[in-house]
Amino acid sequence: MAERGKNKGDIRNLGKDSDVLKGAVSRRHLLAGAGASVLAASALSSAPGQASERAKGSGTRGHVIIVGGGFCGVTAARELGVLGFDVTLLEARNRLGGRTFTAEFAGEMVDMGGTWVHWLQPHVWTEIRRYNMELDETLGGVAEDIIYLDYQGKRHTTKFSKLWPTREAFEKVIATYFKDAYEIMPRPASPFADDGWVKADKYSVQDKLDSTDLSPIDKIFCDTLFTTYGGAPPEQISWVDMMRWYALTGYSGIVMNDAITRFKIKGGTKALLEKIAADTGADIRLSTPVYKISQLEKGVEVITDGGERLTADALICAIPMNVLKDVEFSPALLAAKLEASKQTHAGQATKMHIQLDKEYPIFGGWAPGGKAPMNYVLWGSAKNGHTHLITFGPSTETLDMNDQEAVEAAVRQFLPDAKVTQAFGYGWNVDPYSQGVWFASRPGQMSKFIGDMQKSQGDIHFANSDWANGWRGFIDGAIEQGIIAAQRVRQQLGA
Repeated sequence: MAERGKNKGDIRNLGKDSDVLKGAVSRRHLLAGAGASVLAASALSSAPGQASERAKGSGTRGHVIIVGGGFCGVTAARELGVLGFDVTLLEARNRLGGRTFTAEFAGEMVDMGGTWVHWLQPHVWTEIRRYNMELDETLGGVAEDIIYLDYQGKRHTTKFSKLWPTREAFEKVIATYFKDAYEIMPRPASPFADDGWVKADKYSVQDKLDSTDLSPIDKIFCDTLFTTYGGAPPEQISWVDMMRWYALTGYSGIVMNDAITRFKIKGGTKALLEKIAADTGADIRLSTPVYKISQLEKGVEVITDGGERLTADALICAIPMNVLKDVEFSPALLAAKLEASKQTHAGQATKMHIQLDKEYPIFGGWAPGGKAPMNYVLWGSAKNGHTHLITFGPSTETLDMNDQEAVEAAVRQFLPDAKVTQAFGYGWNVDPYSQGVWFASRPGQMSKFIGDMQKSQGDIHFANSDWANGWRGFIDGAIEQGIIAAQRVRQQLGA
């Protein structure tokens, strides 16, 4: 990174057993401070499953290095391993998973990063069926009881069925907000098939909130939903990027909601990741940040932060967009890749798991605007005298996840008598290996950069959910890109 070796922040506790990463922490500080860090092996860590090992040199098709051990890198490692390649996977953190992270909270396994999945996400659903995974439901995502704040911050209670008595009434709201969605984006999983979405990629979520004829409650709902989905203030989120999620779910607001906030993998995303990792046969090296990636006259070379040099026939770079700028490349990154990385994507949300001191009935909480401490509150469960909530806010500027009093005050906007007993939020924005949460495009960003982000450079192939064709920013998009990158390596090496 640009400032390797400097401690620019600290790690503090929030609640009884919870750690939150706060401050701009350098790569080496995270590794050196692993005993205290949330990235360390602790009760909240997500240690990877032990992958089966294959001695280097036993493969017959060549040696491939993969940089980045999220779902994308691990999927690519499995695909190449099955084809007979020797694979070395380098992961900077002391765990696999990237921006997915399953941890124990209040006696349950919860996901601090990616969570929800759906059968309309073809790549992750294939893996769920392959490994016979089971699903759980987040019932707060389909709650009948709604607590919402208006634009003045006043609290209201209502019923979902009172707001929209029929499915058609609800679908009309989303279709109004995404007017002409089918004409603009008829093939949402094929970004190069037509340019209708490119021409429309000039509006923000806020632009369309201001210009669309919505009732007050419809506007509050759309504001809440798409500010949450985009993980940022609404003026920073591309409207057409949110439309893509709608289009991918068959232009249905109800199915979109199910795909994004309802169904999750039983045991957390870690349960699926470990299954894939166990099938890689790769040499998996954790706590191994990469400093430099070079194209050689023949093959590639990697230099780690520790000074180790590794060579291979090809390389897959599965580093997130926001982090690419902090790794040295030779030859240099394409100008567009570097520009996109320096811009960063919009996603900067807070996501928290919160335990309350008593049981509350199932509800969903909404709050509009990019200045709310919490935009979206999902009821997770209620048992043994406690309630588990999953909450989202637009940024760390509106909620300090380390401040338990601030967290409790934010929850009390929805539940005035609530008392927070535990809370945990991971600092993805200051984690140097993510520098943000899930991907959401800024207006005009992906229409400008997606083609260049997907391009290989010599024997270096770039793969990440941040520039997936379909479900960008999702586990499905990561798996898609891992499969594509593995095929590019196979074609490059003539295997």
